[in-house]
Amino acid sequence: MTHTRQSDADAATNRPHRKVAAGAATLTVIAIMMSAMPGCQLAYLFAPDATEKIEPEYTIGESSVAVIVWADQTTKDEYPQAVTQICRSLSHHLQEGIPEATIVSARKVLALQEEYDSTWSQMKTNELCDELDCEYILRVDLETFTTRASSTPHLRKARVDASMNLYKKAERETIQSVYQDEVRTLYPPESKHGAYDMDERDLMHSAIEFFSQKAAKKFYAHEILLEDKRD
Repeated sequence: MTHTRQSDADAATNRPHRKVAAGAATLTVIAIMMSAMPGCQLAYLFAPDATEKIEPEYTIGESSVAVIVWADQTTKDEYPQAVTQICRSLSHHLQEGIPEATIVSARKVLALQEEYDSTWSQMKTNELCDELDCEYILRVDLETFTTRASSTPHLRKARVDASMNLYKKAERETIQSVYQDEVRTLYPPESKHGAYDMDERDLMHSAIEFFSQKAAKKFYAHEILLEDKRD
């Protein structure tokens, strides 16, 4: 019995040495592999991801702006929350990206749209700015809003396309926008198979967030990974 105890004790004593030896062997293998790599590949392995700074396409600065979303009746009938959710999401991301600016609350904008119903879209820039107490109106006109792929309706894939026009309050009323662009998004991005694991509500929410972040970045400096850059 004494001999057995001593053997067990010796085995226990030797375990840490075995672990150290195994660890040393692993490090040796890694060192050999790294030494075999050309210098440029080794540098690439440990180099930080390359990024590019993107400047804002239009600078709002410390001004005040209201986001107002338009959609046709068909879109509003099929997706009743689309206008509300895009207004809230885009307002949030603008405020997050331009903290020095004053973004009119989505609640105030939506209340105006409800009060004036469809006639708000005929109001002039200065009228809207007076009603919402702001210097800019960022109007987002939805062109496409769907959670189904057009070619394969059973495929769960959301598309949000919109034109954006930024109008500025001026002493002399003008119908010309000071900035205009289009934002086109597909969610999930780069996916051929759609989002089978997402229900309708989650898919729409994610698509709106994806669209709003892309739209908001038009107005503040940000960085992107070069590998993610798209034409």
